[in-house]
Amino acid sequence: MNRCRSILILTCLIGAAASCACGKATATVNDAPFRAAIADYLRDNNMALKVKNIKEGPVVEGEQASLSASLTHEQLGGPSVTWKFQFAKQPDGDWRVTMHED
Repeated sequence: MNRCRSILILTCLIGAAASCACGKATATVNDAPFRAAIADYLRDNNMALKVKNIKEGPVVEGEQASLSASLTHEQLGGPSVTWKFQFAKQPDGDWRVTMHED
């Protein structure tokens, strides 16, 4: 009986350790600077769009970042499209959109 209990406890410990190791720790990044950079980019390029919501990201890798955002018409709303944006960090610390993929 002790052997069965030991095996059961060992199995539970291994399962608990495996479940903890599988979860990725992700740091939450403030998306406000990226929303502002997208708004500037859309305005500067006369696109008449606005961010509806952030779908994925932002993912920051050093001085570069990316995110996917749902965009809708600036004044009419309605259907949305999803674009992936690339950003570069500026010397003053602000983010600037360098390109998008639609």
